[in-house]
Parts: sequence; structure tokens; C-alpha cells
Amino acid sequence: MASIPTHLLLLCNDQVQAYFSDGSRLQLSPCGSVFVCETPPNPAQHALQGVRRVQQRTRFVTSEFRSRVLQVLEFRNRFCERPYLCQELVEQDRVVNSCCDLTQTKWPSTLSNNNNNTTTQDTGSVTVTSLDNLVTLCLAPHGKEFTVTFLCRINCDLQMDNDTTRSSMSNKCQEGPNSSLRNRIQMKDDKRKTPGNNDIVEMGSSCTWVTQHHSVNHCPEYWTHPLKLALHGHKMTENEGRKDSCKATFSDTFSDGQKEGVDKEGQEVVTGRLPSALPLSCKSSHLHQWAKPLVLGGGMEEGTILCQQQGVKVCALQGVLYRLLWGGRRCVEVYPGDGSVLVSQGVLGHFFHHYKYKPATKQFQQQVLCVSSLPPDLPGDNYSTARLVSMAARLLEHSNNLVTSGATVAAKCCWKDDPSADPTPPLPSMLLEESEVAGLGRFQAYSDGRVHVVFEDRTVLDAVFDFSGRVQRCKRHSPEKAERAYDAVQRSITRGSQCSAAGQVCRLLLRNGQYCTVPQHAPGHLHRYVQAAVEWAGWVQCTPEERADFYRGTVYDPEKKGAIAAELSKIKCFNYILENAAFPWTAVPARYDRGRMEVESATTHPSHLSAAGIPIPSDSNPTTLLDIAAILKMTSQAIEDINVLQSKRKDMRF
Repeated sequence: MASIPTHLLLLCNDQVQAYFSDGSRLQLSPCGSVFVCETPPNPAQHALQGVRRVQQRTRFVTSEFRSRVLQVLEFRNRFCERPYLCQELVEQDRVVNSCCDLTQTKWPSTLSNNNNNTTTQDTGSVTVTSLDNLVTLCLAPHGKEFTVTFLCRINCDLQMDNDTTRSSMSNKCQEGPNSSLRNRIQMKDDKRKTPGNNDIVEMGSSCTWVTQHHSVNHCPEYWTHPLKLALHGHKMTENEGRKDSCKATFSDTFSDGQKEGVDKEGQEVVTGRLPSALPLSCKSSHLHQWAKPLVLGGGMEEGTILCQQQGVKVCALQGVLYRLLWGGRRCVEVYPGDGSVLVSQGVLGHFFHHYKYKPATKQFQQQVLCVSSLPPDLPGDNYSTARLVSMAARLLEHSNNLVTSGATVAAKCCWKDDPSADPTPPLPSMLLEESEVAGLGRFQAYSDGRVHVVFEDRTVLDAVFDFSGRVQRCKRHSPEKAERAYDAVQRSITRGSQCSAAGQVCRLLLRNGQYCTVPQHAPGHLHRYVQAAVEWAGWVQCTPEERADFYRGTVYDPEKKGAIAAELSKIKCFNYILENAAFPWTAVPARYDRGRMEVESATTHPSHLSAAGIPIPSDSNPTTLLDIAAILKMTSQAIEDINVLQSKRKDMRF
């Protein structure tokens, strides 16, 4: 008997966890190339044998786990941006051959130039088709979800195909001397048909149609423009008399990878990218994280979902789809399967809006539900609205608790790990400048743009900057050194252009041994490390003439440093005089009170002389305190003496 999935979970890092009716669990990596299946012991086996855990490559799955992997892959490809497709797991009746360029597609720029590419169905849904018929986007009648179907190329092992072609060519060459001409012609044809890494295969490649479901509030960048067209058409359908105003308010902004142009027929089109299939093997398999071992009798399905330590993006439970949207405004969407949708309102989710579409009137019926007072279930309903709303509220509360507790909502995704974001270069380079700053640490700048800083508190920072200008100057005045390090110089120029085009990041190794990556424009609590590195990079880029004024006006200015040192020296000298001079206001112990101090000062010393022999103003009352004006005058005289003494010391030095 085949096992049936009871509930499926798609985490925020695209990892899938599937629980089946026989008690087994299957975990699929974010890239889809590796899976781990855990099966409980057979009732005929001994209980001490425990749970069986098997890890395999997805494309080489055995027949024992093939049906489960196919079900999990189907779920993953429907809700992730990029699908995982391999020849071994795609059914032959779904494979088509195509010679088209499947990396991009063309859309009409506006609804006025759509050439009937946008249609409205009787059910209220809006369909947008690309000009080359490679993609079809369908917006649901309630306007909260859309379905997209596109043609995607199936990944195959090109190296294996090339080896097979070469072996067949070598066998043909060994047939005999009479077939030499035929062999040459055949070899030329085979070379022409041999697929390359970046070439379009003339004979056609294996493709399949992929269907995805996404939320309108969280749309991937591939489908932003067709979604705008669909939403615009949906709005025009609702307001037939406001077509002109709709055209005027239509947004012409395009996301990354989409650009406007004109085709051969003179029609304005927008070219957008298409998602490609993920590679068959993962280059960042060290980022795969598996859940804790399966526990027999682990509890109810709701408890399994609410015990997740990471954020859940999509959950399929008992035929109902729950989609959680993470971002500035967290909400949950519930799709019971009858064409309606439940959407939470507010961060806490105390209220839900239930949208139901009526094809007869082509209108929506909106109902507001309160979590604290849900309506009772009516006889004949296909599902319990109270149960769905309660489950959705618990999921939203669990997501809020994860965010407020500071837990990791989404672990690092292996296939989204961009190697270009790693500031560490793969090859050695020339050392441009090195300096050790007291109180900060050791700074190093390399010709490929990398800045390596080791602070005194053992924090290590790596970042990439644009040092191409500095390298070009070094190349002009030291051509022999630049010639010996030609690769490093060229890599610096290339890295500089990349830094100017992409956002810069800094990678830090903290004192506790953890790595963290922060953007330079928003480093957060690590701003003092990032600011020091940015200032050092600016110093390295400056010319010798600019360095004279680089720190002018800051605390690192040499002139201000000298003035600060002089003031500190004055303060030290003044404190030394106060501590060692026998002034009456400092010679009296602090433990004596004011009256006793006055009596002792009047009886011990004459009224007109202090302990140091300095004349002080007298008064009719011998116990009167010193005049404040005289004290200030003596203080200013002491400061002048200090200035004279320092000027004499400078004259003696020079």
C-alpha cells in the first residue's frame, strides 16, 4: 500500500518536510538534490531497532522511496521560485522537445498593446499570455493568488553525453579504411550536434511545463510585469466605466531583469527573464540542515507544525493550504479549495476577511470573522470555517513568537548562496598597503580590492572595495611590479567594476567564533568596525596630495592632535602644582571642619602671609577666607608661568 502524505511543510529557506500516513518523514534539501527519509520500524521487527534513516541523491533515488520523492518534488516545484528537474524523475509523457530560448520571454508593455493576450474568463479570473506563448499567468477571481505555467528546460548531465558521443565517434573511426570519408562527415555532424555549456542545442532539448502558485503580496521578480497586467485587467473588469483612468494610473516601472523595447513589428514589448531549473548537484551542501531525528508517536499534526524552529512559508494540511507571508506586514492566507480565501488582518491576526466569489453576479462577498467569536458550523458545509481560522491564528501567533524571540526565521539557503558575495578572493594578490593603528588593530589592503582588518578585540573583518584607481596609478609609476602581478591587477579592475554595480557587504568573524555578514550602509551594532574599514579603504584610494587633507577637521588631524596634547600637558602640570604647592586652601586636611580650619589659619600664620609666603589680602576679621579675585589672579599667573616654561622647552629642543 502506497503511503499518502498527511501534511507538507515548505520552510522559508525552501526546505521541505513531508509526513506520511505510515509514520515516515522525508526531508528535501532547499535545492532539491538530496533527501533524507526516516521510516519507523516494521511491526514485525524488534522495537529496539529504532528509526531507519536513509540519505540519497534525488536523481538516483531507489524504487523504495521513489513515490514519496515524486510527491514531495511536485509540492516543492509548485511553491518555489526555481524548480528541480531531472530526466530520471520526469515522466516521459510530460517531456517535450523545444529549440526556443527559454532564458527570457516577451510581454506586451500595456493592455492597449496586448493583441488579445489578456483575457477575462467567465469565472472572474484574468489570463495573461506572453507574446511567444511560453508563459501563461492566471490571476484568481479573488485577486489574492495567481498561477503561472511556463516551459522549462530539464537539466541533464552534459559531461556524460559528451563522453558517449566521443566513444561512439572513436568506434566509427576503427571500422576500416574504406569508410574514412563517411567517418569524417559523420564526425563533423556529431561535433555540430554536440551540446556545449553555453550553446543552444540545434537538435532541441528536453523541456517540460512547470506550474507554480504564488501570492500577489509576495510575487517573485520574474512575474512582476505580467502580474501588473493581470491586476490592471482585473480592475478594469470590476470598473468598466473607468478604463481611461486605469490606463493613466498604470505603473511603467520594471524590476531587475526586465527592460522595455520594440520588436520587429514595431510593437512595444517588455523582455523578462524566466526561471531556470536548479543544478543536479549542490555546490553548498554544507549548508543543508536536517531536523532532529524522528520520534515515534511524535504527536498531532498541528503540534508538529507549531514546534518548528524555523519559519514555515507554505503548509498543506488535510487538503487545506496555509501560506504565511513574512516581511514588514506578516499575515496568513488560507485556501480551503473551493475558490475562496481567508486573509488575516493586522499583525496579531484577531480578525480575518473571508472572500467568496459568486460567478452568477460576478461579485465578491466579503465576510469579517473575529477569532474570539467564530460562527458555528452549519450542516452541509464542506469544511469548518472556525477550525481553519483557529489554525491560521495559531500559525500567525507562532510566527510572531519566532520573530520576537530573536530565533532564526530562515536558515541560509544553499542555492541562493552567491559566491560573488563572499569578500574572500579565491587567489592570492598583491599587498597594496599595511598599517597598524594603536588602539584599533592591523589594517591590510590588497590589489584585488580586499580589505582585511584584525582588531585588538580579536574581531576580524573582510570587505571588498574598488581599488582599481590605486592599482592603475601603481601600474604607471611601477610597470615592472604590475607586469609581474598582471593577474592580480586585472582581477582588481574587474572586482572594482563589480563593487560599483553591486551592493557592498562586510563579513566579520566575531569574538565568539561566529561569522556574520552585514551591509556597509546598515551595519547595525557593528558600525564601529565597518566605519573603521571604510575609512581605511578611503585612505588607501587617496593620492599622496589628498592624504594631507584626508583627516583635516577630524580627531585624527595632526595639528589638532598637537593642540590636544599641549592642553593635556598643561592640565597635568597645573594638577602637579596644585598637589605639591603649600597653598592654604590645599594644605589643610580635608577631615577638619570649616570653623577649625579658619582658627588654625589665623593662629598658625600671620594675617598678611600664607604658608608659602604669598601676600594675601587682610581683613578686620582674621578668620575671613581668601578673596576669590586674588585666587583667580594667582591661578592665571600660574598658567602663564606654565606657558613660558613650555615655550622655553621647545626652544631648547630646536
